[in-house]
Amino acid sequence: MTIHWNSIHIAVFDLDGTLYEDTHHFKYYAGQLVSKLPEDKQPLFWKDYYKMLESSHPVAVGRVYDVQKDRILEVDPETYKVRKTWNWNGEVVSAGEDYQDPISFDFDSMIAIGDGWWLPVAAAKHYGIGSTFASYQKTKEYMQTEDFQFADDPSRRRSLAALKKQFRLLLLTNSQADDVERLLETLDLQGIFHRIIPNAKKPAQTRTHFASIMEEYEVKAEEIVSIGDNYLNDIVPAENMGMNAVLIDPQGKTPTRSATERIRTLSELFSLIE
Repeated sequence: MTIHWNSIHIAVFDLDGTLYEDTHHFKYYAGQLVSKLPEDKQPLFWKDYYKMLESSHPVAVGRVYDVQKDRILEVDPETYKVRKTWNWNGEVVSAGEDYQDPISFDFDSMIAIGDGWWLPVAAAKHYGIGSTFASYQKTKEYMQTEDFQFADDPSRRRSLAALKKQFRLLLLTNSQADDVERLLETLDLQGIFHRIIPNAKKPAQTRTHFASIMEEYEVKAEEIVSIGDNYLNDIVPAENMGMNAVLIDPQGKTPTRSATERIRTLSELFSLIE
């Protein structure tokens, strides 16, 4: 897809995995989760998690994990209907006939595996961990310490500041407001965004946020671009609403529709617009 950038008025950015490309905090998160398991289950968790990272496990970015049925689902991105299911061992169970209604995502029982945050969550849920929020909070706190270092990217602020002169920049993120503030400070991105929408509850409420943005700023869908690394959270709802979309996909493996521009890094976005 070719985006007509001269027609874009609003660029909606995700935060985690979009404005920074570091991934080593995911293993820290996995470690926080696995510490809650009995010792006999911990090696099984790590075995499954590393298989996910190697793309040799049915749990993969772009799929959905049904916690109650312990099934991995492939969902049609337009209708949200299930078209294939696997068990945890990777055996095909059905062609989706056992799910008659469209899937509704949440963060506990029907989990959209949209990016690297959700791979260890699926493993944790499979092995019996209930809430993962405390481990997530500890990981976010760790990301604010001197022990965690983001890769240096001095051009990031300069490039986003240049975009701010061309578009209205919005930040739509599932992170809590205080986490967003600290993270933007760490990334030297304070004051870059015209508006920040935290605790967005994507993907369940992504469409609602996009509709509100269109109404508030009096723009059409084709005048907005959604930019993110999470296909299910950031891209699919945009595609379904007729918006432009840019998926940051470092591995280039996430299935997408033709309506989406695919790039590997944030820096490619700036080159694309120029």
